[in-house]
Amino acid sequence: MSNRSEIDGRSGVLNHGFLVGLVAGGAIGVGLALAFAPRLASELGQRATAVANDLSDAASRRYQDVSTQIGGVVDGVTAKGQAVVDGVTAKGQAVRDDVADAIGRGAREVEQFAMSSKTVPEPRRS
Repeated sequence: MSNRSEIDGRSGVLNHGFLVGLVAGGAIGVGLALAFAPRLASELGQRATAVANDLSDAASRRYQDVSTQIGGVVDGVTAKGQAVVDGVTAKGQAVRDDVADAIGRGAREVEQFAMSSKTVPEPRRS
C-alpha cells in the first residue's frame, strides 16, 4: 500500500505543478498581450488602411478599363450603325433615281402618244 500512496502523493504533486504552470503561463501570456496590444493595434490599423487603399486603387483601375472597353464597343457600334445608315441611304437614293427615270420615260411615252394622236388624221364619215 505504500506503493499506492507514493503514486497518489506524486499525482498530487504533479497536479499541483501543472496548475501552477498553467496559471503562470496564462499570466505571462496576458502580460505579453497587453504589452504588445497598442503596437499591434496600430499595425493592424495601418494594414487595414493599406488594404483599403489597394482595393480602392484596384477598383478605380478596373472602372477605367471597363469604361475604355465600353467606349470602344460604343464607337464600334456607332461606326457599324453609320455604315448601315449610309448603305440604306445609298439604296434609297438609287431607288429614287430609278423611279425618277421610270417616271421620265413614262412621261415621254405619254407625250409621244399624245403627239401621234394629234398628227394622224381621223377618217371622215360621210
